[in-house]
Amino acid sequence: MSFVDSNIKRIPERKFKDEKLRIEALTHKSYAYENPMSGNHNERLEFLGDAIISFIVADYLHDRFKEFKEGQLTTLRAKLVCKQTLSYFAVQLGLNDHLRLGAGATTSNARNSEKTLEDTFEAYMGAVFLDTNKNYGEVMKFMEPLLTPRVDQLVKDGVGMPNNDPSRGPYHRPTVGPLDESLNLPQESDPINKLQTWSQRRAYGIPQYNELEKTGFVHNPQFTFEVVINGRAYGNGTARNKKDAKRQAAINALQRLVPSNNNDDGSKM
Repeated sequence: MSFVDSNIKRIPERKFKDEKLRIEALTHKSYAYENPMSGNHNERLEFLGDAIISFIVADYLHDRFKEFKEGQLTTLRAKLVCKQTLSYFAVQLGLNDHLRLGAGATTSNARNSEKTLEDTFEAYMGAVFLDTNKNYGEVMKFMEPLLTPRVDQLVKDGVGMPNNDPSRGPYHRPTVGPLDESLNLPQESDPINKLQTWSQRRAYGIPQYNELEKTGFVHNPQFTFEVVINGRAYGNGTARNKKDAKRQAAINALQRLVPSNNNDDGSKM
């Protein structure tokens, strides 16, 4: 994906006390390998920045949306720390214009690569953290102008809402009938199969499961999936393997779609 777009709203870069940190954050490893005397490349700062961004985003969402449940916050966070969003932030700051790349990376147009820009933004935030003498408040102040418009748009689009349908309002529960009663399925049925049966009986097709996030360590990962029906996200789930994460997403979707009382016709808001 290319970011050559004059319509992107630019945000001024931060003025660093230690310019060496900024230069390191903007130095791709390809440049450092081709220019051994140029100093460090940005991978160590990228490692630090990745953790800083995750914490900043979680804290921002936790403070702003006090009424949101964990699943809603997780969905929003995944959209904010993904490659597409972080690379966009990098372009807003103009980091792509100052990125130091090796000849090969330049030829391959790495300057406009989402992955390169994502890594650069993470490194930049690591540098900001160190340049503020690890002042969390200053880092949050710097990130808020980037986060707020993006979060506003996500909420407007219904991301993180119970049924991800902005036209119905953020807390509307879709009108459906009792699942088990109408389909004659046992309570212990597999939730993925149960949700698929519900969806297909209503001509919505097969639910789609999208991976939102992978966290943790290589030997102990955590996966977060969302389940989408008819273009709307109805639930997400987190587990140590993809199968269980999808299963948890299906369970959460069923809890939202099925009235708690089987005598309820599902029409209540």
